[in-house]
Amino acid sequence: MNRTWLAVVLSLLVITLSAPALAQDATAKKVTLDLNGVAPAAAFKAVADAIGVSVTVDAAVMDPVDITVRNVSAKTALNAMCESIGCRWTLSGGALAVRAGTDVAAGTIYAVSSGTGRDRAKAARTQVLLSALKQKLPAGMTFENAPLGEVSKRLSETLNVNVQLACKDARVQTLTMDFGNLTLQEALKALGQQETRPEAAWRLTIGPLPGDTQTPTIAIMVGPKTVKKAATKR
Repeated sequence: MNRTWLAVVLSLLVITLSAPALAQDATAKKVTLDLNGVAPAAAFKAVADAIGVSVTVDAAVMDPVDITVRNVSAKTALNAMCESIGCRWTLSGGALAVRAGTDVAAGTIYAVSSGTGRDRAKAARTQVLLSALKQKLPAGMTFENAPLGEVSKRLSETLNVNVQLACKDARVQTLTMDFGNLTLQEALKALGQQETRPEAAWRLTIGPLPGDTQTPTIAIMVGPKTVKKAATKR
C-alpha cells in the first residue's frame, strides 16, 4: 500500500469513527422547547436546529406535537416526542431522520455510550420510564368507579415506577375502565378515545423513580378521542 492510499484509508477511518461520536455529542446537548400543537416537521426541526443537525420527517408522521421540555438532553426530548405520536428517530452523519413507527430503540443508538457516567445513568433511568410505557399490564387490571388515587397506586405497584393519573376536569375523581393486557401507552390512548366530555383531558405522569429525584418526569396528556399533549420536564 503506497503512502497516498494509506492516507485515504486513514481519512475514511477517521470519518467512520467520528460520526457516532458527533451524534453522541449532538443528542447530549440540552434543549428547551415549548411547542403547542406544532406540525411534526416544524417540531423536529426545532430540535435539529437546537443541536446543529439537518432533519427529514417522513410524510406519514402527521400528528401534531405538543411538548414542553426545559434543559433536558435532545435524546430525552426526541424520545418523548416519538413516544407520544408514534414515530422513531435516528441520527447519523449529522442528519436526523424521523419515520413512522414506534421502535424507540432506534432513537437510542448513540445514547448509552455517550457523556459522563452521570449522563449515562440519567439516560438509563429515562429509558426505564420509556420502557414502562410499553410494558403490558396484567389481566384483571380493571377499575370500576375506582378513585384516581387507587388507580395510580395500583399502576405504580405493578410497574415499579411512580405513576399518577389525573383528569383536568376536577369533577372527575373516579375511573371505570379495563386496562388488562394493554400497555400503559395503549391504556391511555384507549382512555382518550372513549372520553366524550369536552373538558376531561387526562394526564398520565411517570417518574421519578422511587427514591431518585434525578430521574426526569415524563407526562402524556390525552383529550377526548385524540392524543393531545406530551411533556417531559426535569
